[in-house]
Amino acid sequence: MDIYNSLAALNRGFDLALESLTILKQEGVLGEDYVQDQTVMVEEVRAGLNYRIIQRLSARETEDRDHFEKMRIAIETRLKQ
Repeated sequence: MDIYNSLAALNRGFDLALESLTILKQEGVLGEDYVQDQTVMVEEVRAGLNYRIIQRLSARETEDRDHFEKMRIAIETRLKQ
């Protein structure tokens, strides 16, 4: 579960950074075009990280599913005897 918590925390961090950029724009510290450009770049980094992490997690989850399916089949076979 640490992996999933870390992924959620990573995305919360991106959300916080983007919210902060929006506030700085609203306060007139940063320009709208600048914030929009930075938002695009941040979202690209976020998407790239999420893609890589989910890709790796998918392989692990598939292995777990296959492992537990074999265990379930063994249990069902044993119970039929």
